[in-house]
This record gives sequence, structure tokens and C-alpha cells, in this order.
Amino acid sequence: MKGSLILKNAIYLFVSNVFVRLISALSTIVVAKYLGAHNYGILSVALSFAAIAGYFSDSGLTHTLIREATRSNSNLSELMSSFLKIRIFFALITAFISVIIIEILYKDPYLQNVLYWMVMPTILGAALQGVGAVYFQVIEEMKYTALIRGVSGLITAISLILGILMKWSLLSLATVYGFSSMIGGLFGIWMVIRRINLTKGWNFSLLKGLGSFTFGGLMVMMLPQLGPLILEKVTDLNQVGYFSAAYRIPSVLYQIPGVLAAAFYPMLFKYGNNKQGGEHLKLSRLQIKLMSALGIIVALPFLIYSKWFIEILFGENWLVASNILSVLSIMVILQSINYPLADSLTTLGMQNRRSVVLTLAVIMGIGLYILMGKLWGGMGGAIAAIATELFLTLGFTFGNPVAKKVIGGVKFNVLTLLIICGLSYFINNRLNPLIGIFALPIFYILLIVIFDRSLIKELIVWIKPKDNHNKEVDVRKKDLV
Repeated sequence: MKGSLILKNAIYLFVSNVFVRLISALSTIVVAKYLGAHNYGILSVALSFAAIAGYFSDSGLTHTLIREATRSNSNLSELMSSFLKIRIFFALITAFISVIIIEILYKDPYLQNVLYWMVMPTILGAALQGVGAVYFQVIEEMKYTALIRGVSGLITAISLILGILMKWSLLSLATVYGFSSMIGGLFGIWMVIRRINLTKGWNFSLLKGLGSFTFGGLMVMMLPQLGPLILEKVTDLNQVGYFSAAYRIPSVLYQIPGVLAAAFYPMLFKYGNNKQGGEHLKLSRLQIKLMSALGIIVALPFLIYSKWFIEILFGENWLVASNILSVLSIMVILQSINYPLADSLTTLGMQNRRSVVLTLAVIMGIGLYILMGKLWGGMGGAIAAIATELFLTLGFTFGNPVAKKVIGGVKFNVLTLLIICGLSYFINNRLNPLIGIFALPIFYILLIVIFDRSLIKELIVWIKPKDNHNKEVDVRKKDLV
């Protein structure tokens, strides 16, 4: 098993994502405090719209590219050339459709301008960034994927901070965000064209089965964006701002366990393509164990000490968001379980089932956000988000014939989490938050080592390199490049 390679790639992605997300989170906090809840609510709506629009420049092509590139005797140069051309075409179509949607759904001229100046350049930026990120993911040199994402995130964060220092308007900040995405995309393209030719060849195998990936990927992209887009229609913009500020923290936290999903994905696809069910199951169980443990570790401090974090980061005026943050922290844990379950479905060739579950979750999520948002504003949005994630857990479990064996890997993690939560209930008021945010995760890790001793042995076996491993990697890279 190529555990050492997966671990190395996960470390690259971890370092870059932690760096990028940390900078992004800090810039978001500064932006939120600078704009206030109302204007930050407007910005959040634009960010959510831009995220969904940016996805349509990909529409699942990343998944089909990885699928085709991991096959034997694949022509990566031809695949990447096709990938770029199709993404540019999708980006143009997406921009045209976005104009129509903005004109129909948003009548406020100021909100329309914010949307246009953020969304249009973001669509092209997302298309270009995706080319660089997926190329280095396919050849399993994710240090360059990390570099592309890091540079892009840093450019965006620095631009926003400079805009705040120069006291720019919300419209100017939205424009800066959009064009920073384009600069990051151009950097990614430059990295790729140094390696391969992106102008020659067509390979229509990328379009095979694209529909299920497009639909499923759209559902994945829509879920985290539903909150601001729907709450803007059913409650006031202040509540949208509180919800979005609180939601931003869990969305950053998930990137820590999430890097494992990206690192495991190509190898899971390889085992799935080669019908190696036993190896696929072992890797899926290890993935869910590691991801759920990491998810709990990073979520615990924010779950227990949400009020302290909100006051420190945003100030007393934002304390309304503290309970919202506490509820949304649970989402990090659920996502760390749901993504391995979903990836197991996809890499076993059951993408259609994943799409069905995601579609039902989006439909249910829309209804819940409307109902809960009307009743309880931002807190209602948080409850809707957790209910939707729980539905996904059930759907991915019952939709996969091996899911029960996969999800069995989290039993010790969940048991330990319950013990920690019970313990925190009694010591919360007696333990200084500065001590608790470190002590509780450390205690959790100790309990995991005690309850699940086999995990350490599995990691050692998985990471330990084999004599024929390096030869396999060298041959693979030679064939791909």
C-alpha cells in the first residue's frame, strides 16, 4: 500500500491548507469587523453565489480526469489539453447564465453590482486554478497543488487586508476578491505549461459519465452555500452576517481533516478501478478513522468554548454568533465522517447513488433553511445545517453495501467524544479556556490511543515503505509525464 506517498501528499496539502485557511480566516475576521453584520451579510451572499458559479466551470471534470488519468496507458498531456478547453467553455456558459440569474433574483442595484464584480472574475479564476491543482494531484506531486492554492489564497488575503487599510467600500473589496482569484489561476496555468503541452489533443473520455459527477458535485458545492443564499430571502441581513461569520470557522476547520480526503482519493480510485475490494475497504476504514479523529480534535475547542472564541476574534458586538458557532462545530465532525463514506461510493463506481443522496439532502436542506431561518434566523440556519449532515450520514451508510464495515471504524472516536463532552460539562466553568482548548484535545488523543490500540499498528503498516513501492511510483510518473 502506498501509505508513505499518501501521507507525504497529505502533509503537503495540510501545510498549504492550514496556511491558506488561516490567512483566509484572519482576513475574514478583519473584513467582518470592518463591514459590520449587515454588509458582511451582503458579502456572504456574493461569496456563496461565486462559489456555486465557480463550480460550474468544472462541473465534475476533475473527477473524470482523475478517473481516466489513473488508468493504465493514459495520455496525460492529451487529457489535460482537453480538460483546459472544456473548462474554459464551461466558464463562458456559466458567466452568461449567471448574468440572467442575478438579473432575475436580485433587484437591489447595489447587491447586483457586488455580485457582478465578484462572480465574473471568480468563474474564470476557478477554471484556471483547477487545471493546475488537478494536474499535480494526478501525478501525486501535491506539493505543487499546495503551492498553487497557497499563492492564490495569499494573494486574496493580502488584497483584502490592503483594501481595508485603505478603507475601500464593500464593492471595491468584492472586486479585489474576484480578480485575486484570476491571478491565482494564471499562476496555476504557468506551473502546468512548464511541464506539459496544454494546446494539443482531444480526449472525449472526460465527458463519459460526467453527468453523474456534475450533478453530485453540484450538490456537494451547494450544501455549504445554501445558508447565506436562503437566509437572505427569509430573515434580515444581520442574521445572515452572524450565521456566515460563525459558519466561516467550521468551514476552515474542516480543511484540516479534509486534506486527507484529497490525498486518499487517487489511491481509492485505483483500487476501485482494479476491483481490489479488500484493499479498498482497508483504506476506506483507515481514512474514516483518521479523518473523524482529526475532525473531533479541531472541533472540540470551538464546540465547548464558542463564546470565548467569538468575543476574542470578533468582539462583543458579535456574541449573538457564539451559540451558532457551537452548533456548527458539530458539522466538522459529521463532515469528517460523511466525506470518506461518499468517496467510498464514488471510487467503487456507485457515483449515481451518491448523487441521489446528495440531491435529497439539498432538497431537504432548502426546506429546513427556509423553515428554521424564518423561526430562528442564524441559529435556525445552524440547526438546518446539522440536520442535513445527519441525513447525509444515513444516506451514504444505507446506500453503500460496505459502508457499515467502513463506518465501524469511528465507534471508538464517537465513544471518546461523548466522554469528553460529558467531562467538559462538569469542568467548563472551572477550567480557563486558554487551558481547556489544549487540554481537551490532548485528553481525547490519549483516550483514543487507549481505546483503539490497533490504529497505531495500522498506521505503521500503512506508512512503512516497501522495496517495490518506489519503483512503482517512478514508473507511474514516467508514464504520466
